[in-house]
Amino acid sequence: MSDEKDAKAEAKAAKAKAKALRPWFKKKRFWLLGLIGVIIVIQVAGGSDSTTTTSSDSEEVVDDNSTENTISTGLGSKDATADIDSVDCGTVDSIGVRYPEVKVTNRSEKTSTYFITVDFESADGSTKYDETIVMITSLNPGQSMTEKGMVMGDIPDGAVCKVSEIQRTAD
Repeated sequence: MSDEKDAKAEAKAAKAKAKALRPWFKKKRFWLLGLIGVIIVIQVAGGSDSTTTTSSDSEEVVDDNSTENTISTGLGSKDATADIDSVDCGTVDSIGVRYPEVKVTNRSEKTSTYFITVDFESADGSTKYDETIVMITSLNPGQSMTEKGMVMGDIPDGAVCKVSEIQRTAD
């Protein structure tokens, strides 16, 4: 009986030794780390390399100040800044919440979902006070929709709101 136990123990030890001696590229932990690294590189490259400058048509001001607006496309592959019809910075309600509104018209050929980041910052752009993300889902070609975001931070007089990123993805 001890011969069977010894044989099983030796087989188990041989299997463990073979597993430990595998090359580094055959181990799961290295593939997992590599996959995470690739995802990070894609996220960084996708979010930072394509920006588009728009005129002050697509930005509104909390008071009478305005700044030039640079809008990132984020993960969206195409520039969707022309799809923004208007941005309303909203007014503060009785509990101190502001609801900025963005009106979008889908000018693409496919049903699309939009993720729009609206920033509130100083007129000179040196201080960012708050931001909100407005999401519009499943907007058919040619359709328009107005959607609200929510900002609970204290936004001082003279601050401006502007779209800093618009991601359009086809459904």
